[in-house]
Amino acid sequence: MRLRNIIIGILVVAGIAAAIWWAYQPQPIGVDLGTAERGELVVTVDDEGVASIKETYQISTPVGGNVQRIPFTVGDLVTRDQIVATIVPQLSGFLDERSLAQAEAAVKAAEAAVVSAQADLEGAQSQVDYWQVEVDRSVRLLERGLTTQRAADQSEFELRRANVRLTNAQAALELRERQLDQAEAALVEPNSTGDRAISYEVRAPISAQVLEVHNESSRDLPAGSPLLTIGDPHNLEIIVDLLSTDAVRIAANSAATIDGWGGDSILHARVRRIEPVGFTQISALGVEEQRVRVHLEIDSPREQWQSLGHLYRVFVRIETLRKDDALLVPTAALFRDDNDWAVFTLDGGVAKLNRVTLGARNSGNAEVLSGLEAGAQVVLHPSDRITEGSLLQDRAALDQ
Repeated sequence: MRLRNIIIGILVVAGIAAAIWWAYQPQPIGVDLGTAERGELVVTVDDEGVASIKETYQISTPVGGNVQRIPFTVGDLVTRDQIVATIVPQLSGFLDERSLAQAEAAVKAAEAAVVSAQADLEGAQSQVDYWQVEVDRSVRLLERGLTTQRAADQSEFELRRANVRLTNAQAALELRERQLDQAEAALVEPNSTGDRAISYEVRAPISAQVLEVHNESSRDLPAGSPLLTIGDPHNLEIIVDLLSTDAVRIAANSAATIDGWGGDSILHARVRRIEPVGFTQISALGVEEQRVRVHLEIDSPREQWQSLGHLYRVFVRIETLRKDDALLVPTAALFRDDNDWAVFTLDGGVAKLNRVTLGARNSGNAEVLSGLEAGAQVVLHPSDRITEGSLLQDRAALDQ
């Protein structure tokens, strides 16, 4: 019994000592690994954009007036020269009590002026009649030698003066009558003119689809007010506003892809035009940014994007650089070591620090110019626990 107790005690002490020794031994750190390998590197500029019809037409009122209710809604098709709006003259407004009294007084004054002008006309007409008789009598007396030529000439002169006064009186009467019409027009009520006989028809300049109805209901509008915006839905382009620092890296005809638009397929496009003028835009964080508008032409067949519409949101990736045979390392493996880029590689289960020189890179991979060989296993997302010589173990192997 004593010997058995001694043996059991020795085993217990040995087990405790082994556990303590194991606890103080360095344990391998589980890591995720990637591989440096040769492949194609595509560098892109990524940003949100919108699909937009290349040429839109805004139909406006050429003259002021009452625009009748527009019989179109967004999505309707219109043909070239089709009537899209009708403009009629505006109705006159109601008169307040003071304005009504002033207008009635103006009518009465105009009526009195007409009566005065009529009296002047009658007086002028009587003068003409009188001197016409005098001229006829002077001619007969002159033929008989009973008057002088001077007297006959004086009668004709007075007749001409009477005719001039008659013409002036007729013109004055016409003026007073028109002034009366003007004064009476101020008393016209809005519902006293009957049906409108004059209208202006606004027609569509092209066959297109209605994109926006600016004024649907009937209302009085001044000249130049927008009515409709129309455009060809088959003539789409992609517009993306890029930071100016990104726009300078893009060239015309650069390849691009479009995704995030809701369809299953990725659309292919190319840069059609880069506007030479930038503009200031306030970001969501309140920071002023200089943006440049870039236009892209969709190269994919129409059947793939026929459900894409005007001002739909898309996500654009524009290619700025492509290398077919580059040594690539995942960007998740990179970190800064002083002023250099570095990665940890797995070398016989031990971490090894490799300083690398980088070339071009995108969101997923970076080109390694020196410091790393193809096939090397690199540590992804290295933590601060990993140092030169740390024991490492592939986490994927542990999961298996």
